[in-house]
Amino acid sequence: MLSISQAAKVTGLSVKSIRHYEQIGLISAPPRSSNEYRYYPESLIKQLHFIKSTKDAGFNLKESKALLNLSEDNERSSADVKEIALQKIEELEARIKQQQTLLASLKKITKQCHGDKTASCPIIDAFVR
Repeated sequence: MLSISQAAKVTGLSVKSIRHYEQIGLISAPPRSSNEYRYYPESLIKQLHFIKSTKDAGFNLKESKALLNLSEDNERSSADVKEIALQKIEELEARIKQQQTLLASLKKITKQCHGDKTASCPIIDAFVR
């Protein structure tokens, strides 16, 4: 069993995040020692690694919780897991498209700027309406 600081170190999460995950019910409360310190058994460490991995893959806490619950359900349907992943793909593709549109717009107005010592600037003009 690991202390919260040790759990943070091995999972790559912050102590604050781990406490938050416990507070919101993402993970169950770890057992406490006689001095009231939290101690994390291997099962909770595995859950924390799983949550960190899902967060790194772009899933939010609600989605991470759903995936964690499915990971612990031996009778889960892979269709349920796939549905969450497909929704995330759709969301990411929409955000990428939006970012590409913003990038193209910024490139366009940046090309229009002479970048000299004059005050006239199409970049500033684009933001003033």
